[in-house]
Amino acid sequence: MAGLKNKYMTMSAPMKAAFWFTVCSFMQRGISMITTPIFTRLLSTEEYGLYSTYLSWETVLLMIVTLSLYKAIMNLYVKHEDQERVLAAVCGLEFTLSLVWLFIGILLREQFAKLLGLSSNLVCCLFVYFMFQAVFQCWSLYKRYVYDYKKIIFVTLMFTAGSAFLGIAAVKFISPTAESRALASTFVIFVIGIILYASIFRKTKTFYDKEIWLFALGFCIPLMPHYLSEFVLQSSDKIMINYLCGSSDVALYSVAYAAGSLINLVTNAINSTFAPYQYQKIKSGEYQLLARRANQVLLFVGVMLSGIMIFSREIVWIFGGNKYIESVDVIVPICLGVYFNYVFQLFARVQEYYERKLTVIIPSIACAILNLVLNYVFINLCGYQAAAYTTFTCYALFCLIHFLFYRKVCRELLNGAALYDVKGILLISLAIMVSGIAIVFINHILWLKYTIILIGLLALLIKRQCIIDAVKETMKK
Repeated sequence: MAGLKNKYMTMSAPMKAAFWFTVCSFMQRGISMITTPIFTRLLSTEEYGLYSTYLSWETVLLMIVTLSLYKAIMNLYVKHEDQERVLAAVCGLEFTLSLVWLFIGILLREQFAKLLGLSSNLVCCLFVYFMFQAVFQCWSLYKRYVYDYKKIIFVTLMFTAGSAFLGIAAVKFISPTAESRALASTFVIFVIGIILYASIFRKTKTFYDKEIWLFALGFCIPLMPHYLSEFVLQSSDKIMINYLCGSSDVALYSVAYAAGSLINLVTNAINSTFAPYQYQKIKSGEYQLLARRANQVLLFVGVMLSGIMIFSREIVWIFGGNKYIESVDVIVPICLGVYFNYVFQLFARVQEYYERKLTVIIPSIACAILNLVLNYVFINLCGYQAAAYTTFTCYALFCLIHFLFYRKVCRELLNGAALYDVKGILLISLAIMVSGIAIVFINHILWLKYTIILIGLLALLIKRQCIIDAVKETMKK
């Protein structure tokens, strides 16, 4: 124990933050994994599908209402030394925008309800949620940037656990509806948001800063098509399935998507430190180190996704039970889409760092439009399963286009220097795709599947020391 403590104490701040963000993400996902099977059993497939549709609208409307201004914070930190003043000013702008939209949402709640396919109560929950989620996003990014992981982990877990367990109580004892589930989450973020707003504004006494407000608006508004396009690729499929197939199919797809996106518990934790790390290494010119770290992260993500794909049937059964088991077949394309979603962010962040807004927007809009068209055509022809394949196809294309624009930035601004090991990324990507194709064929041949799993476990056991040494070496670096 003393040895482990000494090793922990010698870790750099980014390594400690990455470790604790990973722990936090596992705990968040653990809470979700515990509560999702409860919700899928307490709620009918129609109500669970309605809540999944609500979450999809929550994602896109949050971007529109808040303009995703928190994404300008890291660029503002490059220009301003007073990080807390930047945080307070951006939060002031977020509060102003979301307050205006709250009045609009309440006033026009019936019209929004008809447009979104939700009840008026769910519409009110949405706009209250936006006001307080906005400050949580800004505060979280600030804490990640300065590697202050203790407070953010505490608040994040409080929100996750409070929302989940209060949601269970509401669904169980008030009414088994999507409204009860949404009201619980809204109440928890309301309490946390009030505390965060008060602490931020009290500390800096800053609400308005003309320069910061103008930069944040000028940075994020031109990128809104890109952010909205990301939503189209990530979540619009659920909305389209709701309109074209019904809320029950949304529930089936949502359970499969939750299973296929389990890797996000790791990638979100990694990105919490890797995104600031990426900015810092680009700024310092340590390109070779950045390339090695990117390959290590991608290899790790690929291995984890392969594990999720091969255990897809078991994961779906745990999440939803037998009534959701037919959704197993879409997990492989969902996992491949998740992988390329992660890869494209590596290239897109380089463009965002150098404020190449146009090259970020163009591929986003093109692939989003393509995704909508393909979804409309193939969901009508083949059912909700088609959404997983169209999304994977669009993410792969999205990644390719962003890579081409990334190369353009390297040629024009870095004298041709490469920030990433492209050959390594290509090999890892090919390996994960081949694994996915193979798993599609063996997933229904249970004796073959479990034989392969057993062989893999034996290989890991035999080579465990080599793996442990490799991990230790990486941690030292």
